[in-house]
Amino acid sequence: MSQSVKIYGLIFLACVCLLLFLDFDRKLIMEDSLFESVRTTQLSVMDESLNRGDLIVNHHLTVNKNRVMRLWNEKIAENHSTLSQLEVRFVDIHEDPAAIAVSVRESGKAAMTAEMDSQYDNVVIIERNEGAE
Repeated sequence: MSQSVKIYGLIFLACVCLLLFLDFDRKLIMEDSLFESVRTTQLSVMDESLNRGDLIVNHHLTVNKNRVMRLWNEKIAENHSTLSQLEVRFVDIHEDPAAIAVSVRESGKAAMTAEMDSQYDNVVIIERNEGAE
C-alpha cells in the first residue's frame, strides 16, 4: 500500500511540475512574441511615417503624429497574431525630432493562473547624422 502511495505521489508531483513548466514556457513565448511584434511594428511605422519632403527641403527628420498613431494600430494588428488582448498606450510622440515612445501590455489566460500579463516599453528616436551632408 505504501509503495503505491509513493508512486501516485510521484505521478501527481510530476503532473504539477509539468503544468508549472508549461505555464512558464507560455509566459516566455508571450514575452518574446510581444517584444518581436512591437520592435517590428515600431521600425516599420517610423520608416513609413517619416516626412521625406521635409528632410529634403528643411534637412529635418519629422513625423506626423496622427499618421504615426494610425499606422501603429494597423501594423500591430498585422504583426501580433495571438489570441490574447493588447493594450497600446502612446507615452509620447515627438514630431521634430522624430521619436515614438510606446507601452504595450498583453494579457491572456494561463494554465495555472487566472490572468497572465506581459508589458513592453519601447522608445525609438531617429537622429540625423550631420556629417552626412
